[in-house]
Amino acid sequence: MTREGALESIRADYAEEYFVSGRGEMAAYAGDCEFADPFVSFRGLDRFRANVANLGGMMREVDLQIKSFEETEDGVQTEWRFSCVLDLPWRPMLAASGGTTHVLNDENRVVRHYERWDVDPKKVLGQLLKPASKIPENQAEVFMASAGSGDVVGALGAVAPVLLRASAPLWLTSAALRAGTHTESTGIEGFFGWLFALACVSQVAKFLRGIGIS
Repeated sequence: MTREGALESIRADYAEEYFVSGRGEMAAYAGDCEFADPFVSFRGLDRFRANVANLGGMMREVDLQIKSFEETEDGVQTEWRFSCVLDLPWRPMLAASGGTTHVLNDENRVVRHYERWDVDPKKVLGQLLKPASKIPENQAEVFMASAGSGDVVGALGAVAPVLLRASAPLWLTSAALRAGTHTESTGIEGFFGWLFALACVSQVAKFLRGIGIS
């Protein structure tokens, strides 16, 4: 492969959003290319494809903008900005800017692919815990938005229906069995009873807030 051919191939891969979608031929890459970022490093084009395909399957509304594509003495240096919505129940948005260094060998094959993310890991964690939608569209989004803002009543109100469905049948069944066998209360029954009580209190607090009392 010529150097011009390698550069054109890398450009085509970016057009396919290859490093977030798994698409793209990646014809310029050596089979044992090293892939690295601030968190992990490994070798193997097939492994990279598999990793990206798994992660890419969770991404929606992907937006990859290439800010620069420059040929260097060693290969290619790019700068980009990326955002997507992750396919989790609360649909968080992940956004970051960064760059990728593509190192070419004498045969114009990419032998090292290094990604740089210009974002604080704490900020990334904060993004993952925050729903993308400003107006929550489901209970998971309500819970994460409330928890993120420190709204305890809102968070408990969001999770209360799940707690009720999970705890009420088990607690009632355990209590009925204990009454029939005349045995003492167990720790498990007490735990589910506590969850049931918490769910009930949460629903009451949610109702009171709704009518403006709290």
